[in-house]
Amino acid sequence: MTGNENAQSSSANLPSSAKENLEVLSQFKDREEEEISGLQLAIERVSRFFGSPAFFAFAVAFIVMWIVVNTWGRTHGWRHFDSPPFFWLQGLVSCNALLLTVAVLIRQNRMARVAEHRAHLDLQINLLTEQKVTKLLQIMDEPRRELAALHGRTDEEASEMHKPADTHALMHAIKEKQSDR
Repeated sequence: MTGNENAQSSSANLPSSAKENLEVLSQFKDREEEEISGLQLAIERVSRFFGSPAFFAFAVAFIVMWIVVNTWGRTHGWRHFDSPPFFWLQGLVSCNALLLTVAVLIRQNRMARVAEHRAHLDLQINLLTEQKVTKLLQIMDEPRRELAALHGRTDEEASEMHKPADTHALMHAIKEKQSDR
């Protein structure tokens, strides 16, 4: 059985809610990719190629060949193109480094925007989940509170759990804690 067949058979065994979540994630990723411009896509492909082991091997081989050919030609009386310390090679490598740096920065900026968007989505989902869980706790805790009131007892921990979280106070406390460092 191939890896793709394994993935298909394991996804067939997933519950429908998991399949729906996977579909939502797939649609989210598709929408993100649709927003990428042609130029951005080209830059990312170039950046991906320049970050590959194949390009590393090519660059090392090119530099070594450049040095060998120019040094060997010099010792054999050839009119060589670039003599040591290989100013033309340095210029090519510097230009390549500049273009590579810009391509990587452009790609990282887009990835940072996507990560920020996902973090914001995670926060929204977490806040919504917290609200739902708090409401469920309040509904489920109501009979216990009525019994406790009849017997004159209170459970402070349970009472505290069904209070909604104050997100503004929590964010303020996080900022204070971070500024104390």
